[in-house]
Amino acid sequence: MYLAFLLPLVFAFFAFIKKKVTIPGIIAAYLMGVIITFIGGIYAFVALAGTFVLTILSDKLKKSKSDETRTLWQIICNVFVATLTLVFFRIYKNDCYLALYYAVIASSLADTLASSIGSLSKKKPINIKTFKRASTGESGAISLLGIGASLAGGLFIGGVSFLYFKSFYILLVIAFLGLFGSLVDSFLGATIQGKFKCVVCKKDTEEKVHCGKCAKLIYGLNFVDNNIVNLLNNIFVFMLGYIILI
Repeated sequence: MYLAFLLPLVFAFFAFIKKKVTIPGIIAAYLMGVIITFIGGIYAFVALAGTFVLTILSDKLKKSKSDETRTLWQIICNVFVATLTLVFFRIYKNDCYLALYYAVIASSLADTLASSIGSLSKKKPINIKTFKRASTGESGAISLLGIGASLAGGLFIGGVSFLYFKSFYILLVIAFLGLFGSLVDSFLGATIQGKFKCVVCKKDTEEKVHCGKCAKLIYGLNFVDNNIVNLLNNIFVFMLGYIILI
């Protein structure tokens, strides 16, 4: 039981030292990490820790070298649904909810790897909605390299789940849902995520404030940013996984 409190603390301390997450974000991540490890066991923690480590490593591969510090809201949008699935697992004593936890984690990792590794593609990505060439790193843009990275991320988390379930079917479902989540994330990014134009430098951006001024909404929904897209992606993966597994 003590490992449920100790193991997440190691990663929380690392995030604090490296300033990868804000203090409120670290506290929330630690608490959810404790819940995940206490309910889901060591393999659930391994999946979460593997996602954390691979996210940090893959950030170094991005062509955009901005070292982002993640906030409380980002932590909630990326980890809350996964944590909630384990609460359901605790309440209903149904292993399918544990499998859904791995599926949601797989979708988060798959999306992260698609973005980071996909940015290394020598060919310009295409917009998932229009199928036209898009800029590297643009929300809604996909590439074969990114899709391959998504599948690899899903297979990695599926492989971790195999240590518990001993089921190739569950492994493949989790890998599929990871890839599905990554594509859903791209589709939502291309359709409902807010896109803006800076009124100062005239640059297209996903930021509401640019060059110190409020940017003009071009399309999408003003309140939908990448964090909301990640949250919706996790919810959709949970829903589809529920239909498949339960």
